[in-house]
Amino acid sequence: MNRMIFEDESRLIPEGTFRPSPADAARLGECIASAVGRGKIAVFHGGEKGAAALSEGLAAGCAAAGAECVTGEECSAPAAANAVKALGCAIGCHIHTEITPVFRMFSGDGLCLFADTEDRIMSSFASGTGKSLPYSHYGHISVFRGAGELYAGTLGKRLHGKLRGIFADVYSSSPAVMNETSRILDGKNDRSGERIAFHISGSGDKLSAYSEDTGYVFREKLLMLCCRRRFEEGEDVSFCGRPPRWLNKMADRYGKKVISCGRGVCSGCGRPSDECTRARALAASQKFTYDSIALMTDVLEILRSEKISLKKAVSELPDVAIVSRYIPADRPSELLRRLCADAAREDVLSDGAAGLVTVRPVRTGKGVILGVESLSMETAAELCDFYTDIITGKSAK
Repeated sequence: MNRMIFEDESRLIPEGTFRPSPADAARLGECIASAVGRGKIAVFHGGEKGAAALSEGLAAGCAAAGAECVTGEECSAPAAANAVKALGCAIGCHIHTEITPVFRMFSGDGLCLFADTEDRIMSSFASGTGKSLPYSHYGHISVFRGAGELYAGTLGKRLHGKLRGIFADVYSSSPAVMNETSRILDGKNDRSGERIAFHISGSGDKLSAYSEDTGYVFREKLLMLCCRRRFEEGEDVSFCGRPPRWLNKMADRYGKKVISCGRGVCSGCGRPSDECTRARALAASQKFTYDSIALMTDVLEILRSEKISLKKAVSELPDVAIVSRYIPADRPSELLRRLCADAAREDVLSDGAAGLVTVRPVRTGKGVILGVESLSMETAAELCDFYTDIITGKSAK
């Protein structure tokens, strides 16, 4: 059966060996239009040949269901999210096919979808109930060029001056990411400064930094640096999704709060509560919590404004241990349903004083990723070993 599932942050991916064709994308477009109702739908892609073909199919399906659709040239996923909000669209999609196809969905505020919207899309796609209309009732498809330029211009303003003492060097498998970061950093770098190499994934959601003095600094530490700046400025921090455990401890030190919304966090996804609405509004203004290019930009601005090296900035942060492990498994989705008893937090195996343990399927459909977050590397490793035994034991039954 050709199925698709939503991962974290509204990433819709095929399950198992299913490889969606443009025809499948068109059917998905009909389902998205049916699930959303009125309002424009934006469709962007990462520049890969497969992604471009799938985006054409998705846009055609949206139009076949009567929706107004805006398509764009290649850009990064963060640039697509920015364009969805700027164009006043009800929903948007960015398609990336570097490894397996990923349909990254965005709500009108540029954040992930509400859970009930995800559920309607999945239900419609699984049952094949997307609506199709006579040609005379098709929606209009228009073209928007410049999503990458718009995004780069928006983020470029966050760097308020030249990066004196810093030379930021960016690496990515995505030409769109490279083009946008080049525009952001144009005229900002100090060629004689400390070289910091930023590695950004092709999908734009993973980030690491490297310098000779620090070695690799991963996303958690960079995120911690930006969150600390917000707390020092008297702001709360918001996540559209479940926030890291360490963030609550850091917030307590400054007398601030961490608020969050989204699937697995709040129950008001269909009818947002006031707290959920506030969390989404704040998250939309704090791009670094979900956008790795914005995270890089904010880190650079902190280093620039405080006139400190990456080594000094990182040395002042509290310790946190993050461990991830790939575990081969047949039918990972069924395995997760057995292991995670709490439907509201469907990827959590354990959340106690020792640490947070999560598990999620990999995109190949051949295994799962076990993740552990703790304040001690020794404890994180022990938890990882313990739950690896549980998972392999249950999957063998």
